[in-house]
Amino acid sequence: MMFISKFNKLIRNKILWGGFAGIVVLSFVVWGTQTGGSGAEEETVGKLYGKQVPPAQFRKAYFNTYLSMSLMLGRPLQITDKLNDLMRKLAWRRMVVLRAADELGLAAPADEVAGTIAQQPFFNDNGRFSPEKYQAFAQTFLARLGASQAQFEGQVREELLINKARMLLAQTVWVAPLEIAQAFSQVYDIFQVSYAVINADDLRHRIKISDADAREYFAARREEFKLPEMARVKYAEFSFSRFVDEKSLTEETLRGYYDENIEKFSVKTTNGWSDPVPFAEAEGQIRALLAQENAVETAGDKALDFEVALAPDRAGNAPSFEEAAKAAGVTVRTSTFFSAESVVPGLEAGIDFNQAAFNLRPTPDEYFSHPIKGSNAYYIVAFDQRSDPRIPEYREVKEAVFQAALEEAARNMLNETARYLRDAAGQALKEGKTFTAALAPFGAEVIRPEPFSARSGFPVDDDDEDLAYALTKNILPLSAGELSEVIPLTNGAAIVYVESRRPESHAVFQSIRNDLGLFIQRRRVETAFYEWQEYLLKEAGFEDYAARKRTESPPEDEQEPDEDDVAP
Repeated sequence: MMFISKFNKLIRNKILWGGFAGIVVLSFVVWGTQTGGSGAEEETVGKLYGKQVPPAQFRKAYFNTYLSMSLMLGRPLQITDKLNDLMRKLAWRRMVVLRAADELGLAAPADEVAGTIAQQPFFNDNGRFSPEKYQAFAQTFLARLGASQAQFEGQVREELLINKARMLLAQTVWVAPLEIAQAFSQVYDIFQVSYAVINADDLRHRIKISDADAREYFAARREEFKLPEMARVKYAEFSFSRFVDEKSLTEETLRGYYDENIEKFSVKTTNGWSDPVPFAEAEGQIRALLAQENAVETAGDKALDFEVALAPDRAGNAPSFEEAAKAAGVTVRTSTFFSAESVVPGLEAGIDFNQAAFNLRPTPDEYFSHPIKGSNAYYIVAFDQRSDPRIPEYREVKEAVFQAALEEAARNMLNETARYLRDAAGQALKEGKTFTAALAPFGAEVIRPEPFSARSGFPVDDDDEDLAYALTKNILPLSAGELSEVIPLTNGAAIVYVESRRPESHAVFQSIRNDLGLFIQRRRVETAFYEWQEYLLKEAGFEDYAARKRTESPPEDEQEPDEDDVAP
């Protein structure tokens, strides 16, 4: 009942509870509209064991899953498309586990549910269950969700059944003493190592790429240099700075802003709020701020007027883009060709500019955009030219080809150099040389850090966590006197020699053996429980119609939710 234990912290914050309730209710309403309303749509939730699942049953499982996860994580979860997909999957798993629990004869009688709730610290007063506190919880939190005490107690009952099923599965999970000893060894053994890092940048100056090499590289990988769809547009720019007018602001307007936002001109101290900065000192700052805000608003209005002027009248007549720009007193500029993802040179408009450009069509009504707000101006964009994706000629991407060929040659040289050094070091070690002496002829720098354990962390220069992780991961399976294989790094490679590996004292092992065994078992139980749920879903012939619809026509930017972020 880990999720209930979070109540003690959450319930003290009335604002958080109110926000939580609102998010749950609104999210559940939104979800309900996505999963069906009435009539035929009510029959398209999904299928288990060859039968249609009633929408009400699925909504209950979804809601209870959402509530359990929010309470367990100690924070309200804001529903997004990705989280909605994940919650649906967890709701289906919840249903099959509860059915399996019923078939196994598991039960959670009313007195057990009541006892579980009564044991929670939040509902206790001086160590005894307080009906008043429980009623307050029902009236403040449950009522805002539109949920009753009976529904909450039903959710607690489900959690008890799920935990009982998990505990039944846990009885089949065994951790051998040898596994505990091995895990302890990997975490606590004291290593003395020497290592060398080969940096790819140190090799690049040796690489020469000729034009013939680049052409050969391009010929073998033409598809990799395929140019995306490109657009060139005309645009009118309504700069904010053009409409800044500080002189038009009256003292009354400035004082009004000062009075309404007095906290912005005060400092909060331990004794409360300090005296505000006098209006005379803040006047210049306020004038500049309001003038800028007015300029942005005016630029937006001018851009909107410009858009309206471009629309054809009932007879189909409309000024050209250039004629409308001249009437508005702005200059028409033409961009270079750009892709949907690239930055448009000379503009600070962001991705909205690109999206608008690629949505344009060469028709009288669709060749121009709505106003697009950039960092320093509003823009109206007009269709000019569009090019389809294509395989370019070598001359068009020559610079990119040279860079790609250089990177591949650098990778190949890095791999060859690292492998050669590793083999040479291995042979020298067999001949009785030290690791440092083995690499001395090649000018490789050998680093010998202080003894360490995986628990304390691999000591590396500049606290490079990625390097420390890569080296630690590769030495854990090694014994004293062994040399690692070549270890790939982000921009290089490494070789590590384990000079010695000394076990931690037996007393330390004895002191944590039981806790370590329980930790391994818990991890294994969670993995087994997840796999059991997947098996139950497969056995039930599980179908989620909403997921199937998304698969049949997936949006371009859809990504699978990461189920590792939430416990199954």
